[in-house]
Amino acid sequence: MSNTFKTFAIVGAGGAIGQPVLESLLASNASKVVILTRPDSTSTFKPHAKQTVEKVKPDDANAVSAVLRKHGVEVLVSTVGFSGFEAQIHLVDAAKQAGVQLFVPSEFGSATEGMTDEGPLAVKEKVAKHAQSIGLPIVRVYTGLFTEHVPRLGVVEETGRFLVLNPGDKPLSLTSLPDIGGFLAYALTSLPLGKLQNATYRLEGERLSLSQIGTLYGKLKSVTVEHIDKFPDDLPKAALLNYLGKELNSGRAVSSYDRVQGRDLGPGALSNSLLEGHEWKTVNDVFRA
Repeated sequence: MSNTFKTFAIVGAGGAIGQPVLESLLASNASKVVILTRPDSTSTFKPHAKQTVEKVKPDDANAVSAVLRKHGVEVLVSTVGFSGFEAQIHLVDAAKQAGVQLFVPSEFGSATEGMTDEGPLAVKEKVAKHAQSIGLPIVRVYTGLFTEHVPRLGVVEETGRFLVLNPGDKPLSLTSLPDIGGFLAYALTSLPLGKLQNATYRLEGERLSLSQIGTLYGKLKSVTVEHIDKFPDDLPKAALLNYLGKELNSGRAVSSYDRVQGRDLGPGALSNSLLEGHEWKTVNDVFRA
């Protein structure tokens, strides 16, 4: 039995995960996809019969709500990056006001449910709790690292080397962006409503450690791999890199990890099998592309 979701809105559609989500929804049986973009945004989108672009401030809950009601949006998807995590509180309020049936917060990383530390990732749990507190159903999708972004984590462009933060021996989940977009579009347009409301889906294209990733990348791209204890302060976003590196070295950066239980739930917790017949991209597939 299929659900009735046909009308969607996306915030952050011009970003790394937003683009594949947008493309996958447009290719699905969705009837309308509304792109919400800032008034001062310079992002452009290829025209599509199902697509509408609306300029609105994401932190203006009343304005966002009006746009959502105007288009009869049933599902609001947030694909914002770090700088937009906190503002999702306003999106939650807007969605609730507009009668949106489901909110997809910008998780798309390691599991954050039960996270209590300070930092940008902990804001995701704050957003989810706020949605739950006002009765707005959400669906979380945990993916681990975006495979395509691995060179950024290794700061290859800035240093000409692939830097691995020590010890680099803990397993990590990696999932490619097109795979994530395809899964989310499938889930939102095909799964029964009961399987989406306040549900959690865990995806993984492959599981490797930072050291293994560095070795593979170094061989394929002929790049020197260097193990470090700390990202140098003169690197752009060094503080964020060290924060993320600590998380990746914690053993909690696999999609199947449950912070509430404090353990890896194992392969059986992964949701890949829901996308029947799909070939999930490996790290090698992405690096060779």
